[in-house]
Amino acid sequence: MKNYVEIFKKLLQINDKKNFAIIQMFVSSGLNNIASLLPPIATSGIIAMVTSDNFNGIWFYVVLYIIFYIIYFGTLRWNYYTYTVLADFYHIEVERMLFNKVANNDEIFKKISKGKILETCSDDIRWLVDVIDCVVKASMSILKLLIIFGIFMYYNIFVATMALLLNLLYLKLMNNNSKKVSKYFEGTRKYEDKNVDILTQMLENLRQVKTLNMMPRLDKNLDKTRRKWKEQYKKKRDYMTTRYCSIPFIVYIGKILLYIFLAYLVINNKMKLDQLVLLISYFEMTITCTDLMLDNLLNLSNYGVRVNRIKNILDYSHQKGIDFGDIDNDYINGTVEFKNVCYQIGNSLILNKVSFKIYPNEINAIIGHSGSGKTTIVNLLYRLNRIKSGEILIDNESIYNYSNNVYFSNVSGVFQKPFVFEMSIKDNLSLIDSNIKNQIEVCKRVGLHDYIVSLPKGYNTIIGEDKHLFTEAQKQLLAIARSLLTKSEILLLDEVTSNIDPNTTSIHTLFWIPL
Repeated sequence: MKNYVEIFKKLLQINDKKNFAIIQMFVSSGLNNIASLLPPIATSGIIAMVTSDNFNGIWFYVVLYIIFYIIYFGTLRWNYYTYTVLADFYHIEVERMLFNKVANNDEIFKKISKGKILETCSDDIRWLVDVIDCVVKASMSILKLLIIFGIFMYYNIFVATMALLLNLLYLKLMNNNSKKVSKYFEGTRKYEDKNVDILTQMLENLRQVKTLNMMPRLDKNLDKTRRKWKEQYKKKRDYMTTRYCSIPFIVYIGKILLYIFLAYLVINNKMKLDQLVLLISYFEMTITCTDLMLDNLLNLSNYGVRVNRIKNILDYSHQKGIDFGDIDNDYINGTVEFKNVCYQIGNSLILNKVSFKIYPNEINAIIGHSGSGKTTIVNLLYRLNRIKSGEILIDNESIYNYSNNVYFSNVSGVFQKPFVFEMSIKDNLSLIDSNIKNQIEVCKRVGLHDYIVSLPKGYNTIIGEDKHLFTEAQKQLLAIARSLLTKSEILLLDEVTSNIDPNTTSIHTLFWIPL
C-alpha cells in the first residue's frame, strides 16, 4: 500500500494546482459507491412484501428503487465531469511542462534518450488522470467493502468472518501478482523506448541508412531488443493469466461454500429469505468490488512507471548549467567581441585565446578547415556552452549578463540543416511575425515569393504534405526568411548556403540592406 501512496504523492509533486477537483473526485466516487449499496435494500424489501402477501407495500420499495438510482447516476455523472476536467488539465499542463523542460535543457538527451522523451510526451502524459482515478476507485472500494462487512456482522458474525477471510486471501494473492506484472510492464517499456530511439535516429538519417545498405545489420541489432521485449512481455502475460484464470477460482470455491451455509440457515429458520437475498447481493458486490479494487491497484502500479518517467524528465537538471543575468536593456547595437576566449571539451582545447571584434551593419565570415572551431564559436554566441576563460561581449557587456528574453530577441540565426515545421508556410513564418506583409517582403528578399504564389494553396501550402513541393534548398531559404522576420541585431549563420545554388542566391543579396 505504501508504494501506491508514493505514486499518488509523485503525481501531486508534478502538478498540484487541481487539488479541489481531486477532492471532488473522492467525494463523488464515495457517494456513488454508497449509493450502489442501496438497491439491494429495496430488492430485499420487495421480497419481504411478497412473502408476507402485502402487495401494496411493494410500491414503496419501487419508489425507493427509483430514488436510489437517481442518486447513483447523479453522483456518477458528477464523477465523470470531474474526471474530464482533470484529464484536460493534466494532459495540457504537463505536456507544456515537458516541452519547456526539453526546450530549456539542451543536454538532456545525454542522460535521457530521445525515444524515451518522445514516448513520454506522446503517450505517458495521457494516463496521468487515471492515476487519480485509480487511487479514488481503490480507496472507495475499500470503504465500500468495510460497509458491507459491517452489514454482514450485523446479520451473522460467522458469515462476516468467512467473507472477510476469503477477501483477505484474494487480496494477498492478487497484490503479489500485481507487483510481478508491474515489474515486467516496466521491462517492456524499457525495450520499447530503445526501439523508438533507434527508429527516430534512423528516420533522421534515412538517406544515409539506405545508401550505405545499413538496414540488414540494423535490423539484426533491433532483433536483440525485440527478443528482450518478447521475454518481458511473455512473463507479464504469464502473471496476467494467473491473475485472471487461476486466483479467482479460489474465491468461487469459497463462494459456493458460503452460499451452501446461507441456504442451511434459511432451511433451519435461522435466517429469512429476504435476508438471504440481501446477503447474497452484498457478497456478489464484495467480489465485484474486490476485483475492481485489485484492477485499479494493478493499473496504478503500471501508471507508476509512467509517473516516474515523467518526473525523471521534469526533475532533470544539468549540474554545469549556465546561469544568465537579469539585464533587460533591449537597446542593443550589435557589437560582438571575443577577448582571449578559451574553450575546451574534456582535455581537448578547441579555442585558444581567440580574439576578434565585429561591428554592427557588417557581414563577417569565419573560415577554416573542418573541426577548427567555426561551429563552436556560433554555439558559444548562442550561449549553449560556457567558455573556460576570456570574455565574449555584446556592446561591451558579457553575454551571460543579459536576460534570456533580451538576448534571444537580439541574437538569432539559422543552422546548416534546414529546419521548418510541418505546417503551412504562413504558420511557419507566423511563429515569428504574423504580419502577412512582412512575410511577403522577406520571402521576396530571399527569392521564394514567386514560387510560393505559384503553388495551388500559396502561403497556405503545408510543408511536407507533398515531398516534391519543397526542396531542401527551398526549406533553407524559408528558414532564412523566418530568421529575417526576427529583426534581430545579430544573425548567426552556420553554413546556411550549403544547400543553396550559389548562382541564384548569395549571402550579400540575402542579408545586406542598403543604408
